[in-house]
Amino acid sequence: MSRIRVALGLGAVALGTAWAVGGVAGLREVLAALSVAVPTLLVLAGMVLVLRAAVPRGQLGGPLALMGVGVGVLALRFDVPQLPDLSRQAPVVLILGGVFVALFRGRSDPGIDTGVRRFTSLLHPPAKPRMAGTAPKKLIVRALLFGRVHIDLSGCDFPLEPRMVVDVTVLWADVKITLPPDWTVLAGRVELTSGVRFFGDLSQPVFASAQPGPGETRTVVVNVQGLGGAVRLTGGA
Repeated sequence: MSRIRVALGLGAVALGTAWAVGGVAGLREVLAALSVAVPTLLVLAGMVLVLRAAVPRGQLGGPLALMGVGVGVLALRFDVPQLPDLSRQAPVVLILGGVFVALFRGRSDPGIDTGVRRFTSLLHPPAKPRMAGTAPKKLIVRALLFGRVHIDLSGCDFPLEPRMVVDVTVLWADVKITLPPDWTVLAGRVELTSGVRFFGDLSQPVFASAQPGPGETRTVVVNVQGLGGAVRLTGGA
């Protein structure tokens, strides 16, 4: 959620700057440009997803290059790139570019195993990691805007700690977590949800304590926050 907050903050700063510099007229121009740019980006994103589904992996560059050349030639043929329009669209492109960078920062390798694994799915493709060996002590799962994250831990060993934490953020998306039958599953923080459907049963109808209790072993605490979508838990004692 931190990257989403950064993206929303960048958008608010950009709109506030346009309002401060150009007044209401400047804000209207930015909103008018966004009303054209955002649907266009959604159409382009949909075309890319269709190509990814139809074209074998690693062979997407050719079709995208042909599409880019074709669109460029048609734009020049029909005199689409006009300087006044470009001058109005450029700030919007910068805003959307900043939001994109904020949401999709590159992965960084800390050089040490922190025991934390992160999985994110935004629109497409679904995240279905193969988990084996010892499970991480903490899972951070983010499924956004019709994304899907399916994690199967049924073949994993419990980490060398009494408790494993799973933090789930869902925004009109789907999350499924499969656990071994001998692990205890408890609900943690779930009050920050609205319209999220839960499937599966908890091991006990009680909320997890803040700290592991005496003799507690192999306990998975699931924290959920979000709006809309579904969270499915299967397995567990």
